[in-house]
Amino acid sequence: MRCAIPSASVLVLLAAAPALAAAAPAHGPAMERHRTERPPLSLLKPAGWSVRTASDDQGVRVTVADPEEASRVELAFASNTARLDSPALLAATCRELRARHPDLVVSQASACRDGVSCAVATVTYTARSGAMRGRLYVHAGPGLTSVRRIVARADSFEAQRPLLLDVLTNIHLKTARAGADGRPAPLVTRRAPDGSVTIALPPDWTFQAQQGKALAVAPDAGSGFMFTVFQLQAPGLGLPGPPGTLLSPFRPPEQLIQVIWEHFGNREIQVVGASPDRETAAGCPRQIGRRCDAGDVQLRWVSPRGVACAGSFKLLEAVPGPTGQWFTIVAGIWGRSESLEEELPTLEAVAASFAIPDRYARGYVQQGLARLKTLQAKTQESVRGLYRSIEENQRDHERRSEERAAGEARWDDYRRGNSYWISDLEGGKVYATDPWGTRDTTTGDRVDGASHGYVHFEGQNPNHPSEQMREVSSHELQQLMEGRR
Repeated sequence: MRCAIPSASVLVLLAAAPALAAAAPAHGPAMERHRTERPPLSLLKPAGWSVRTASDDQGVRVTVADPEEASRVELAFASNTARLDSPALLAATCRELRARHPDLVVSQASACRDGVSCAVATVTYTARSGAMRGRLYVHAGPGLTSVRRIVARADSFEAQRPLLLDVLTNIHLKTARAGADGRPAPLVTRRAPDGSVTIALPPDWTFQAQQGKALAVAPDAGSGFMFTVFQLQAPGLGLPGPPGTLLSPFRPPEQLIQVIWEHFGNREIQVVGASPDRETAAGCPRQIGRRCDAGDVQLRWVSPRGVACAGSFKLLEAVPGPTGQWFTIVAGIWGRSESLEEELPTLEAVAASFAIPDRYARGYVQQGLARLKTLQAKTQESVRGLYRSIEENQRDHERRSEERAAGEARWDDYRRGNSYWISDLEGGKVYATDPWGTRDTTTGDRVDGASHGYVHFEGQNPNHPSEQMREVSSHELQQLMEGRR
């Protein structure tokens, strides 16, 4: 089992995306926000398009259509009382369509890799607007089914498809995860033995907590919640760290989390989204007396038990001290890639219930963890990061832009004969090389000579020869400086 959301289920997950509901669409006309209370619905749609909703004991249906009713987006949730799998649900949906459109033709039908968690198909038929073409995305879980459809005139379907997908991915309809009897699964409040943490969890989840740290996981560890601290030691210094300390140089959050995940036996780890949290990082010197780096990271991976997972996490990393020791707080949630849509309401409820009493949070100020309360609130936001993790097009665009900017910066550095070096041993101090030597950018002191010039300098710290500094481009340096402000 691969740690990736199957291609056919990407839009199945996207269509419930609350994070995307706040994002500007990438295609088509200007969009406007539409909200309803019953059912609790939020979406973005083109101006002039209508929104129709219907709900009863069986489920909820949402239709978004243009003024001519030719281009439409439809979404329907219902209880899976018939215990259908996704291929069977797709077949039943096509039978319903054929009852209204006898000339219905189904093509390009396929199921996800596991054969049951989701299915897709292309349909064509004739309606009042003429020849129509559409795409179906269905998902059948133990308690809930979802059917999503985009449709337009056949001759304009491909042109309309980006806009229809923008509408589809910006529909947020909050649903509750159902149990075997079709009712929402209850959560049980759990408390750490020392009283430092409370959280509401599904009854079958295991729970470990002490001194403000918590780890809660489902029986197969395919879903879970964590709010914990990892101790790290920079390698190569010859200094033993405390028991359980991980060896790693100081790295950005999206790189460090891979080191931690690999340490616990996970594999096929893939970072699918990362963004800095400059607000949290800016508060570190005042709050904990040390600089730090902070960011949100979305991952896919395969657990030691072979479960494909997707998760969203916040990391706060305090920079290494003089002995090379440092720590990171990791907070977040994860779920099974194949059933993430069903698990998200439960994960959201778990994250929202997590609480640390103030008297315990205050006790951690002296240990550099004063941001626990702030991160506790931000953990709830990481739920929405799970949806963002599959925004493939946006991520690819940003990556290409970043690579282009970084490449241009490296070329510019090369033309000017400049380079920059970061000393982790000196708390992130920056050294700059030019054709004549190396300059300490903090004190202005220089070390000139051929061995310290741009061409020959290899990164040996002029003040601490035992340290091999890491080289960065001017672009990377600018990003680091912005993160420190």
